[in-house]
Amino acid sequence: MKSTRLLAPVAVALLALFTASCATKKYVQTKVVAPLEAKITGVNKKADDNATQITEVDRKAEAGISEASTKADNANQAAGKADKDAQDAQGTAQRGVEEATRVARDLDNVDNYQQVKTEAVLFRFNRSDLTTEDKQKLDEIAQSVASMKHFAIEVMGYTDKTGPSAYNLELSRRRADAVVRYLTEEHKIPLVKIHLLGYGSDSPAQPNNTREGRKQNRRVEVRVLAPQISTQASQQVQPTPGTSTQ
Repeated sequence: MKSTRLLAPVAVALLALFTASCATKKYVQTKVVAPLEAKITGVNKKADDNATQITEVDRKAEAGISEASTKADNANQAAGKADKDAQDAQGTAQRGVEEATRVARDLDNVDNYQQVKTEAVLFRFNRSDLTTEDKQKLDEIAQSVASMKHFAIEVMGYTDKTGPSAYNLELSRRRADAVVRYLTEEHKIPLVKIHLLGYGSDSPAQPNNTREGRKQNRRVEVRVLAPQISTQASQQVQPTPGTSTQ
């Protein structure tokens, strides 16, 4: 009975201590732990929000940099194209100026003819007919003007000093006529392109006091002339050393 009485206060003390302990834990949980956990949760949420915002800022920054880079590349390409277009336009303008200058020069020189080829066709004594060799020389003349648009042919007939002047003048004309007839009939060279004249015994190529000299004087000189222009037609035939005996 005495033991039971002793245990009762102890039990009461332990119960009080347990109750106080529970009350303290509840207080700590309510007043300390719960608010702290709430603050930690809030901090973590803010940290997560900040991380999300930072990620979004980085994404936008990268997108902005990429867009700026693309625009810069496009601007560089446009500038390069504009520079090339400007250079092309300048080149076209320069070529136009050069062409205009060439045309103006050609117009100035259209009547300035220069000799591009000459041949001397020799005739037998007191004859005005052409030999095979004579025709071959005239074939070369015709070939030289075949691709030319602008040209003129001078045909000048001569004789030696033998015989009367009037007869020699007529003979020189017949010789020139024979050359013109061959060029127009055989090679279809327009007559308007040919100018002929008989000079008789004037302007001898060689002295008339030798047989060889008189042979060289019985001739028709054929000269091809072309204006000094830079067109392809006039450049087809270049000046060649003449075969004239003068």
